[in-house]
Amino acid sequence: MEKFVCPICNCEVDDSIIPYHKRVEQQILEAIQKTIPRWYDGETNKKCIDYYRALIANKTIK
Repeated sequence: MEKFVCPICNCEVDDSIIPYHKRVEQQILEAIQKTIPRWYDGETNKKCIDYYRALIANKTIK
């Protein structure tokens, strides 16, 4: 198995969790859109994605 660094928790993990990672990424985008309905996924919104990743990683939101 290959290893990669998770962008959410910064831990080295097996590539077997990639399908779960994609689901988490979708949950992050959905959390942003739920809070900010007019938000759109784009390079200009990287700060938003990073912010919500941190909230989810710290279990501040689900």
